[in-house]
Amino acid sequence: MKLPLFLLLTLGTVSAPLLHAEQKIEDTARVLYKSNADSVITIRATVALTMSAGDNPSQSRDQSVEELGTVVNAQGLVMVSASSIDPATGADGRMVNVRGNQVKLSVTSEVKEARLIMPDGTEVPATVVFKDRDLNLAFLAPEAGAEEAKDVKFHPINLSEPQNLGVLDEVVVLTRMDRSLGRVSSVECDYVRALIEKPRRFLSIHLPTVGLPVFGLTGKFAGFTTTRFGSAGEGGSISMAPVVLPASDVIKAIEQATAKQKTPPAPAKK
Repeated sequence: MKLPLFLLLTLGTVSAPLLHAEQKIEDTARVLYKSNADSVITIRATVALTMSAGDNPSQSRDQSVEELGTVVNAQGLVMVSASSIDPATGADGRMVNVRGNQVKLSVTSEVKEARLIMPDGTEVPATVVFKDRDLNLAFLAPEAGAEEAKDVKFHPINLSEPQNLGVLDEVVVLTRMDRSLGRVSSVECDYVRALIEKPRRFLSIHLPTVGLPVFGLTGKFAGFTTTRFGSAGEGGSISMAPVVLPASDVIKAIEQATAKQKTPPAPAKK
């Protein structure tokens, strides 16, 4: 039986959208896992931390951290949530409750040593080249002239044609297990559960881990997981929430960090 011409034309106009609608997030996740699993690496750092609350004496100590980061260019620029390696980002100047009194925290922190732990276990010494405390982003790059970096190949994520997300849009998040599980790469499928518009635009998903790239159904870069800090709550502790920073804000910060990475350090004054 032949179909009427108008029905054939109607089917022709809807076939492409239907094919797109049938795309499954699991298929996108498999493609991204195969192509970009090595884009998420581990960062290990030693941080010098000094903190005081109100008039209380300051306390200083070194703190070791191990966090995840995302490779954003072929020269080894790695993006992390700044507060994960720089506690002062979220704590300095905040008001907290100490024995019933609201006092201001004074916190300074400095990365004394950092290493990029590649998927094959190679450790590359790195330095912090740029921080954006407003966005809670920090960027590390291999130390200039580091022997360990000579034969290392970095696998950056694709930042072209970023995707905007809305509520209930499905996402893929690339991540990596911790040291106890061999730091093997892994992947999560999730969806956007909320949009936050103030004080700036954030997305909320269920995965709480920071330092990870987020992709939309099309496989395009859509955002980066970090932490949003707020004022002390009723319990007196600093409020914090995992969020996804949209790709548009992230890419601007990456461009600034790339410029810093390419700028040679100023010579030391004699």
